[in-house]
Amino acid sequence: MRKETIAGIIAIVVVAVVVIFTGCVEEEAPTPEEVAGYNDSRVRNYEIVKTEDFSMKALDKSLSAYSSREIENSPMNIRKEYRVVVPTDISKEELKATLIQVVMDKTSENPDIDAITIFAYDREEDADDFYTFGRLIWSPDGETFAVPSSIASKNDHSSYKYGFDIRDKVGNANVDRPTEREFEIHDIYYEALMEIPEEDLLKDMHGAEAKVRARVAKELGISEEELREIYFKVVGYKGR
Repeated sequence: MRKETIAGIIAIVVVAVVVIFTGCVEEEAPTPEEVAGYNDSRVRNYEIVKTEDFSMKALDKSLSAYSSREIENSPMNIRKEYRVVVPTDISKEELKATLIQVVMDKTSENPDIDAITIFAYDREEDADDFYTFGRLIWSPDGETFAVPSSIASKNDHSSYKYGFDIRDKVGNANVDRPTEREFEIHDIYYEALMEIPEEDLLKDMHGAEAKVRARVAKELGISEEELREIYFKVVGYKGR
């Protein structure tokens, strides 16, 4: 309850900042021919910092429409999620090429993979949160994890699409990126908010946050107003 409350507030703030100041760029997925001819010289270094497996049976109908035996004999839809850290100075085209390279690398290791989602970040510290640089979905439609049983059983990925969502700030030299110290201050304050006891939040949420803000500002040797400004600067940057 405590973490959900604070996280909810922070999520609302992030959405508000993004809606007011910036936005994401939804782009049409390239054709397989375009992907096949992608420029590998644009691929930058990347580090996979988190991997999750969301595999399940590849079903074409509702679960209730299958017998237990049919479900048992259905092929697996192997779905993977990767969170990667990329260089801060990466361009949009370089990020696309790099994310495609991740798909190529992972499907080369395991050709049975049927769908992949990749979230890209410029800081590992943010990798448990919403992507800060971009997202790629590799699947039959480039939008969802849905994989028909006919594809899952034959591993025919020739018609797959790469669906991108790249943040506006990527490759934009005019974006005011927070300093490392500002990121550090944001992270310290965020962690302090997460540690507020649930009973304090239920009793007086704003008062509890005010106490934490005052304490953290004092420990960091800055004013509460400066702490707030830095915190929201980082929040705005991450969602931009």
